[in-house]
Amino acid sequence: MAKKTFTVTEMFSDIMELLEQTGYAKHTLWGNMYGALKSVVSFYQEKGADDYDTEITNEFLQAVEKRYREGGISRDYYNAQKRAAKKFQVFYETGTLTWECTKRKSKYQLNEEYNRLLDMFLSSRDFHENTKWDFAWAVRRYLAFFQEKGLTSLDKVTVNDARAFIIHAATSMSSGSLHNLLCYVRQFHIFLRDAGENAPDCISLFSYRVPREMPVRGYVTDDELAAIMEQIDTSTNTGKRDKAIISLGATTGLRAIDIVKLKLTDIDWLRGEIHVIQSKTEGVLYLPLLPETGEAIKDYILNARPQTDVQEIFLREKAPFISMSSGVAVGYLFDSYSKKAGIERSPFDGKGFHGLRRRLARNMLTSGTPITTIAQVLGHTNIQATKQYLSLDSQNLKECALDFTGISLERRFS
Repeated sequence: MAKKTFTVTEMFSDIMELLEQTGYAKHTLWGNMYGALKSVVSFYQEKGADDYDTEITNEFLQAVEKRYREGGISRDYYNAQKRAAKKFQVFYETGTLTWECTKRKSKYQLNEEYNRLLDMFLSSRDFHENTKWDFAWAVRRYLAFFQEKGLTSLDKVTVNDARAFIIHAATSMSSGSLHNLLCYVRQFHIFLRDAGENAPDCISLFSYRVPREMPVRGYVTDDELAAIMEQIDTSTNTGKRDKAIISLGATTGLRAIDIVKLKLTDIDWLRGEIHVIQSKTEGVLYLPLLPETGEAIKDYILNARPQTDVQEIFLREKAPFISMSSGVAVGYLFDSYSKKAGIERSPFDGKGFHGLRRRLARNMLTSGTPITTIAQVLGHTNIQATKQYLSLDSQNLKECALDFTGISLERRFS
């Protein structure tokens, strides 16, 4: 059955109307999306075509990509054009528009046999949701290494092959990440043994202890935070939201994922407290809400937050107005302001959003706050977990050094 014929101009009007119905503000539609959608219509007019044709849309995409590759248009403009073309195609195929939030697929794609083993392993115990995907990532990487070498099942893999994987991983991973990888894969091999799967006995091989380093961890300094906050345009809705998020991270030390999941009911305005169930540990935290942070959150909720039934405080800046997808989104917005502030970044420099958490811990330590109190604020049940945030350089160690004035010292000889 042939598809119904649509003229591009009719489709343009219908798409704009549907977008408005899904919650897009008119200034967003006409200020941002109108131009990209109109580009598709203009391309058809240049071709002398009135009716929608998938082949002409593909030509449009090829022309846009060519301009992008040649440096004629920016990446953002290129992506906007692609999204506009996709809207036309979806409307042509379905008569409406659909909203999808797709998750990025793992780059370690496995064959049927390896997927079977991975699925069995993940189903073999009651993993915490966060830990489950850490295990899945490690085992995927492990099995993909063999698959790339043509070893399509574990009965073809030897202990030497597994040893080659460790050597390969060690060249591209920090000692801490390698330690985790070996622990996860060791658990996978214990499962294989207990399940009677035909696989090499690598349990002892993956029991090798990789010492975790305690490096001097970077953090966001007070001056850097001030410079970042200066880049936020609080006259915009997005700016009000971002100021509240960054202020919350700086004054409470909350992880990005916990800020994303924070609900309107989690703030006790009368007591000036925030109640949080941590995503990482599932522990409950009660944190003070500092006045400047409370005012930033109020400003966002009362003057910038879209009217919606969604319970999470912080929402996407564009329709549909749902909660932010993950902590990664918070990290991205923080990095964008850091870049505007001219802050130089390098891999593992500790200057990302999590650096606000480390900054808070460092400031508390240098002000004389006991480490037990710092652990409570950070939501740690184990003091050892807190110490990783407090690895300071020699200058800071001097700031925190104990004063032995008035303490008598007794020399003993053995």
